[in-house]
Amino acid sequence: MSWQSTCREHRARTLAIPLLAVALFVGFSPASVIAAERILVQQFPSPPVSLDPAKSNHIQDDQVMWLLYDALTQLSVDGTRMLPGLAERWETSADGLTYTFRLRKSVRFHDGSLLDAEAVKASYERQYLPASPFYISTPPNAYERVLSGLVKEIRVLDSHTVAIVTNYSRPQQFALVKIVSPQALRATTGNLSRSPVGTGPFRLDRWEGNSVSLVPFAQSWHGRPKLDGVRFVTQASNAETMERLIAGEIDLFLNVPPDFFEQLGAKSPVSLVKFGGLNTMFLGMQLDRPAMKDRRIREAVVRAVNRERLAAVLGRGVMTAAKSPLPPNCGGFDPAVSQPPYDPERARTLLMDAGIASELSLRLLYFSPTELWSEIVLAIKADPEKVGIRLELLRTQSWNEFYEERKKSDHDLYLYTWSISTPDPERLIYPLFHSQSQDNFGRYANPRLDRLLTDARQPMEEARRLQLYSEATRLIVSDLPARFLVHRIGMAAVNTRVKKLTLNLYGHPQDKLARVEIP
Repeated sequence: MSWQSTCREHRARTLAIPLLAVALFVGFSPASVIAAERILVQQFPSPPVSLDPAKSNHIQDDQVMWLLYDALTQLSVDGTRMLPGLAERWETSADGLTYTFRLRKSVRFHDGSLLDAEAVKASYERQYLPASPFYISTPPNAYERVLSGLVKEIRVLDSHTVAIVTNYSRPQQFALVKIVSPQALRATTGNLSRSPVGTGPFRLDRWEGNSVSLVPFAQSWHGRPKLDGVRFVTQASNAETMERLIAGEIDLFLNVPPDFFEQLGAKSPVSLVKFGGLNTMFLGMQLDRPAMKDRRIREAVVRAVNRERLAAVLGRGVMTAAKSPLPPNCGGFDPAVSQPPYDPERARTLLMDAGIASELSLRLLYFSPTELWSEIVLAIKADPEKVGIRLELLRTQSWNEFYEERKKSDHDLYLYTWSISTPDPERLIYPLFHSQSQDNFGRYANPRLDRLLTDARQPMEEARRLQLYSEATRLIVSDLPARFLVHRIGMAAVNTRVKKLTLNLYGHPQDKLARVEIP
């Protein structure tokens, strides 16, 4: 994502736990359990949409794809160092712009084909180079949006050597691009959404409704996994998830809502494990809407929302009030940069100065995937009403609907969370606030900020680059394109029978479950 000097060390928690092998489908009954199986059952918020790395835009997709695919490199648990992946070693040119990767030999895809430099070339070109016959223009995936403009050229030097020429140096990004089978691309006309083919330690067995099942890939370069399989399931509610977790029917539950902490803490079969914290929940301003063009109104909204109360009341120890876009454990974080504090009296004065004599009505777009999100929305709504800002809540039924509605600009505010898997400030600031970014849905534009973010992509000392991001956050906080609310530490609940499980910053198993055991 160097940041060693600026990023707080994240310590992996290694869990020693067995795992009850349980099938979790609609109509589950204990009689359906096959005792001999060693299957890890993980809950996710909703079924995947696509298992094609070039088409996926969803967290639940990535939870599955993490086990199916590999990248050229992988990141250390704390996200600060690049480690070997499909590439066993690499060299960097003197200008820091060309990376030459030496691939492992005899690595096989799930379809039996061998990994080579052409596979790497095809995987990168289909996401980042429009001139390539493999290129997929729509929809852009999350990595493509983040890496837009990074890759300039991919050169095959020999069957197991590939050079990637970049426009700016950001080596950590090579750990994010998943490599797919060219043979599968040709066989499926480039559609891997329901027929993924990677080199990961697990392969897709079946995808039925709300359940996705993976089985070990016997020829995996990781070594054959010790599990008999992995099953991802969707539950109707967090309460149902918690019941089955405590009953031993679910083994891993990421992002446990804070209101369940006490319930889990009292149950011996479950351990709570912290991870991540590289995220920002914010109330975005739609700056092409008439009211939000007025800085006085934006500041009134900012001062009317009590982020400290959100963190204290709803966070239960795993949320911190946001001072700026960057979380404290991210490179470029400057503790001296802080957005305006909660001040309802000042908010009222600003509204009067803007000509709002009585009540201002604003439309808030959001999607509430969990009960906690609903609580946060209601808490946000209550604060502005105290100063004469009435929020009309526009709830969408799915993330896809939320994405599409954001594009229409038929709202004044939107609630969103942006998470990153490495402590590099670029991955948070550039996508959300550069004027040309596809994820800048608030239509915020500041030429000075664009220049700072462009300059930060030039070769330079890391300390200078991080200083540019500090300046960028100061400018963003001054312009008020959003009310930055909270940063949340992830909390995973794990069955205490699972052994050798280590979670990375993003909540993924660091070893892709290749060495996790269930006695």
